[in-house]
Amino acid sequence: MTSKVSRAALIASLVVGASGLVAVPAEAANGVSTANYYVNNPSIGSAVNITPESAVVSGAIDTGGSPESVLPVPGAGLLWNATSSLTITGEQWNDGTAVAVANSSAKAYAPIDGIPVSGSNSNVSVTITDNAITNGGITDPGIGSALSGKPQPVSNGGADNYSDVTFEYDPVSDYDASVNQPGALVQQAQAIQVPTTTGLSSVSTTLGAFGQAAQTNTGNAPMTPGTKYYYWILQEPGATDQASNINVSAWVGNTSGTPAVAAQTNPKCYPNAAIAADPTLNGYTLPGATVTYGGQTLPADQGPCIYYYGNTGGAFYYQSPNGTFTTPKLGTVKIAKKATVTGSKVTLGVTDSSTYKASGTIDLTVRGKLAGTAKFTLKPHAKGTAKVTLKAKGKTALQKGETVKVAPVSQTANVTSVSEWDQPLVGRSVKL
Repeated sequence: MTSKVSRAALIASLVVGASGLVAVPAEAANGVSTANYYVNNPSIGSAVNITPESAVVSGAIDTGGSPESVLPVPGAGLLWNATSSLTITGEQWNDGTAVAVANSSAKAYAPIDGIPVSGSNSNVSVTITDNAITNGGITDPGIGSALSGKPQPVSNGGADNYSDVTFEYDPVSDYDASVNQPGALVQQAQAIQVPTTTGLSSVSTTLGAFGQAAQTNTGNAPMTPGTKYYYWILQEPGATDQASNINVSAWVGNTSGTPAVAAQTNPKCYPNAAIAADPTLNGYTLPGATVTYGGQTLPADQGPCIYYYGNTGGAFYYQSPNGTFTTPKLGTVKIAKKATVTGSKVTLGVTDSSTYKASGTIDLTVRGKLAGTAKFTLKPHAKGTAKVTLKAKGKTALQKGETVKVAPVSQTANVTSVSEWDQPLVGRSVKL
């Protein structure tokens, strides 16, 4: 897969990246934060089109775009998703929609849904702390006590919002049920971006890939035939890539020297809609805006980033319950031990002993050198023949009545046979 990391590594990477890639809590100095907008937990659907090496799986997610509801939250928090240890804590927010009790420092409530629908101008709650600073030549007028540090509604500004969705899967034999965690063999499908919208959104993907062509086209590794699997959904809601990494060193007063310059690079990822609501921050995004650091003049806007409106209490994802399915056994392709020879013509007997079609190329070798090739195509549980095209070494071997070897299906051997549907070839040698 175009692989994302496993759930444990996902949490670790997001924690490491919190200063530049994800939303962070309000800082003691100047800063921007948004309320954690919670969503309902994802559900897992059935697995269909199951082959020995693949399956199509589905589920349903709440992307958070439904009208906002207000959930009472006890002081100790409310466990929302036991699998990912996601606990809802109280919020103070003001997006122009919530009832007045939401905008209270008591933080006894939390929003469920209410993330702006992708492309809309709906409001989201943003808290901008911007105090006036005069520091060795750096002057920031601030936004005044009526707004600074207070939640305020800010338009989404038509930004695209979405949920990151990933299906993971792991053999049941590898899964540690005692702690409900996958083992070393866990795999992930390619991530899906689902636009934020109202109601539930259906999601589906193909796990693994059956056959050489599918594996090449998708980049997916095949699943193991005859194996029982668990699968589940990981969801990160409220993402927007219309956000910018701003070097806020001067803005937060992290400066030194006269005249003052940034004491260190201090990039923060903020949504563009929130940046536009603060004159000083917005000034950092103007063409030519710079911050001086370590004797270098650097762009104040350090490029795009991804901001999440739903980074909930340190748990950065929601997880569905596990589904399960079993891949069927694949079977084999058997090659007859003795070839049929009529004059200079040679054919091989080939039997597909699986419930799936089979095709490919059989390479024959003499002392490691290519002696001949034979292409085959068979229906399930069918017998047939494959005409051998002999090379010079194969013709000599035929004249002598020698036994030739069947080249293995291998990624590393110099001479290899090909099984396009991954059935193992049974039969190591053929008497000519």
